Amino acid sequence: MSNTTTRGAFAATPMANSFSGLTVGEETWLTPKSLIDALGPFDLDPATPPNMPWKTAAVMLTKKEDGLATPWSKKHFTFCNPPYGRGIEAWLEKAATHGNGITLIFARTETAAFQEFVLKHPNTTGLFLISGRLKFCRVNGKEAGSAGAPSVLVAYGKEARRRIERAAALGLINGALVDPPKRCASTIALAKVA
Repeated sequence: MSNTTTRGAFAATPMANSFSGLTVGEETWLTPKSLIDALGPFDLDPATPPNMPWKTAAVMLTKKEDGLATPWSKKHFTFCNPPYGRGIEAWLEKAATHGNGITLIFARTETAAFQEFVLKHPNTTGLFLISGRLKFCRVNGKEAGSAGAPSVLVAYGKEARRRIERAAALGLINGALVDPPKRCASTIALAKVA
């Protein structure tokens, strides 16, 4: 995504033990409305930070409602920007198993969770590698600092891929949509290096 098209930003929570938003001291960084508008509407956001200044989904669950423990209906199209750091594996597993939504995470391809619940998961229908480093939004909705790592939108299911394709075609997001390895004709196999 170009910084001008999206006002430069998506929320991420690099290596913080916070709930869906980077918390440094007393600061929380949010997914900007421009990303939600580009890819939505969404039925469920199971990892909404408290005091979110704009609607991310019809149903927004905060830490208090425990979106990880709450069942996600297969019919609900979900947006998930999970808390990053320890515990992200459980969020990725739930999003992948649910199979009907878009998840925003760091492109940490070396991690076991990324390998299992993104690259090798049968519900993954596409990976949108976002150009450049994303910026966050503060609780007041204004742009803040850049992400600490590259980000990726993971499409789980056909509708998720369709929405990412549409947003890219309209110039609302900037990057590259790639097929998961199981769909790439040129990919022989994912193998462990001995």
